[in-house]
Amino acid sequence: MKSDYIYFDTVGLTSTSANHVANMAKESVRNTSNGLSAISFFNTTVSLLSGGTPQTSKLGSKREELDDILKSLEAIGEANALCAWLREAIKARERLLSEVKCMTLENYCKDILGGVEVPKQDTNIDDWMKKNGYTKPDINGEFPGVLRSPSYGMVESRLSLFCRKFGVEMPQSPVQEPAMTEDEYMSKLSVKDRNHFLMLEAKAATIGRFIHEDGALYNERERLRAIIAKPIATQGEGSNTLIYHFEPSISIDEVEALFFRLSAEHRALQAELNGLLAERARTIEADKQEKAAAYQKASEEFARETSKLQDQLGSYMLDERKKMSQYQAEYDAWSTEQKNRHKQLCDDLMVWKLKEAERIASLGIVIPNELRDIYERVNGLGK
Repeated sequence: MKSDYIYFDTVGLTSTSANHVANMAKESVRNTSNGLSAISFFNTTVSLLSGGTPQTSKLGSKREELDDILKSLEAIGEANALCAWLREAIKARERLLSEVKCMTLENYCKDILGGVEVPKQDTNIDDWMKKNGYTKPDINGEFPGVLRSPSYGMVESRLSLFCRKFGVEMPQSPVQEPAMTEDEYMSKLSVKDRNHFLMLEAKAATIGRFIHEDGALYNERERLRAIIAKPIATQGEGSNTLIYHFEPSISIDEVEALFFRLSAEHRALQAELNGLLAERARTIEADKQEKAAAYQKASEEFARETSKLQDQLGSYMLDERKKMSQYQAEYDAWSTEQKNRHKQLCDDLMVWKLKEAERIASLGIVIPNELRDIYERVNGLGK
């Protein structure tokens, strides 16, 4: 404490000398106190009961000795005061030396160097950037501060976050439109055309079933040929035998004419129907090709736009990493400077402690003017 320097000056007693004088003052107090303890205000005589001359065993203080009591008390008080002063001075020196020994770097910079800032050694790069007003570069493409879109669930692509950060529309991946179905083709026909198509299908199917194998006309035509070849048939045995006679009700030529006329009609219907079916197949295929081409074109456009944005994202990430490299270099230089400055201040503190301890040790304990007389008397004892 600064108040401890009241005990010292450039010239004075060493702590060893002060301790010696304090011990002598203490001894002087003890001797003087013993004298005061022996004070008595009456004489004591003793004699034998059998007679004889009384003998004085103790003499009381004389009148003139009373004046010395006040002087003795003053001497004790002064010696105690001197002893206390010297003891406190010795303690003060020890406190000053302890303060120097325990001086921290923070207090050294604040109190001794006048408020010099202590270099920071535990500041990480994030805190350093924040203190210097730098925004932390987004070297990992995390895009902090960009709200995540609920439509992406828990994971959203880096490119999507990049687009929303800079207000760029994110290209949408194209979806291939399904090809036209036969039902959709039919639904696009007019009522007349659709009815005609269905009529052709119905007529062709009806005639086909009638004239083709297992059809009514086909089967009956074959039976007619058979009975012409074999007009009689029997069933049963003996007298119960039945004899069947078959006779065409329509001539074979008329049946054949009908068959070929219906066959021609069926071919004509089927030919027209096949043309319509082919047109339907061509229309559906053309629609399929058109939609495939549109999807291919959209996919290529999507790939180009996405590639362009990926390049922009790559440039953004590269710029962020360059900034981080720059900040890292600045931080490393600053950190090295702080470490060197911290080391220098620590070295300066050690030198200051040595010099300050030497200076305090060299200070002499002063004797106040009020204690000068008692100091001289005590210091002169034993010489």
